[in-house]
Amino acid sequence: MRRMTWLAAVIFFILTCGADDILLTIGDEKISVRELNEFYQFLPSDDSVRRAKIIDDFIDQQLAIREAISLGYDEDPVVKTAMETNRRDIVIRGYYQTKVIDKIKIKESEIRKLYNQLINQYHLAQIVVSSDSLARIIEKELKKGTAFESLLVYSIDTISPNGDIGKFSELSIPPEILTMLKKTKQGQVTPPTKLGDFTYFIKIIEHEKSDTPKYDEVKEDIKNSIMRERAMAEGEKFIDNVLKQAKIEYNQEGLDILTKPESTLTESDLNTWVVKKYDTSFVRVRTLIGAVQNQLQGAPALDPKVLIERELIPDLVYDRALKLKAENYPEIKRNLKKTLNSLIYQKYYSDNVREKVQVDSQFVADYFKQNKAQYPDKKLSDVYNQIYIKLRDEQIGQLRANLFGELRKKYVPKINQRVLAKVLKGETK
Repeated sequence: MRRMTWLAAVIFFILTCGADDILLTIGDEKISVRELNEFYQFLPSDDSVRRAKIIDDFIDQQLAIREAISLGYDEDPVVKTAMETNRRDIVIRGYYQTKVIDKIKIKESEIRKLYNQLINQYHLAQIVVSSDSLARIIEKELKKGTAFESLLVYSIDTISPNGDIGKFSELSIPPEILTMLKKTKQGQVTPPTKLGDFTYFIKIIEHEKSDTPKYDEVKEDIKNSIMRERAMAEGEKFIDNVLKQAKIEYNQEGLDILTKPESTLTESDLNTWVVKKYDTSFVRVRTLIGAVQNQLQGAPALDPKVLIERELIPDLVYDRALKLKAENYPEIKRNLKKTLNSLIYQKYYSDNVREKVQVDSQFVADYFKQNKAQYPDKKLSDVYNQIYIKLRDEQIGQLRANLFGELRKKYVPKINQRVLAKVLKGETK
């Protein structure tokens, strides 16, 4: 799974209140609950007052974005530069989501099967030996009818007087042991089972179906666990295919040079190629040496290929995504727009609120003199930062109120009261 370190599986599980319900209308633009959920994912502890505050902030943001776009903020150099920085990652993640995650379908029967394994519990005792000859002796004694407990003196791992090691879910038991348990009745001992350097004799003290946890309590956790496992497996296949299509080839000579002290490298060493892709594109030692050497200082035993692939694989995925015009995929297109709007808002808010805050030393000093009774036995230097933050926050609050108040008058947002009531109550349907 080493190749999967470049990208965590992109899986979102969002509780929504009818995600496509329209919450807000600004002019001819309709904004859904889904967009609110992307702005902020409500917590079970959020009451209606907290939810109302979040929704107000969301409405203010949407109004600011609309106003900023009308003023040309989408063409602002700072916004455009930041957007280009984010674009690659959004496209890569979106393309991976589409080609891997979205194709994974989990059936109810799969969840139910794992749940049944979870509640299928074994209460076990064990004898563990490292000698094959001793294992044969114990096996013969058990066949003769010798009590399991009397043979515990041979065990090298006796946790309790009767060898009791506790209760285990079927899911947590090694497959080799589980196979033997399924052939063994309660109260009996399994045949000897070899695991690594040790041989195990397992006695089933009790085998039962637990009545906890309930299926509905763990259904989503089990589903998520299946999703993660399958995403890793499918992700490996996806990456293998990407590397195959790119015709990746490594030059062992170049890999060896990457592990040498940089100060000893000749011009010829630096020009030696390390990776070839698409039959025509070469990546040479001089391009990789700095980054690889820095990483190897902390982990000298690390395979340089692992470090190279951390950068190489995302580049290859991005190349393929661009070739297939993935920016036009609906979900990627939506995420690009969402990111652009967020950057527009940040720049607009900075220009119209944060950059307009003015709290100088004299302002702080004047406030201290006028409100000295609030700070008994304190010098200005003792409370300067405290007063500065207070005055700054007050100015920000006033600037925000003025800005968003004017925007609400200008655009007159219309809120769907039925949907708003559901969101405030935390309803998910």
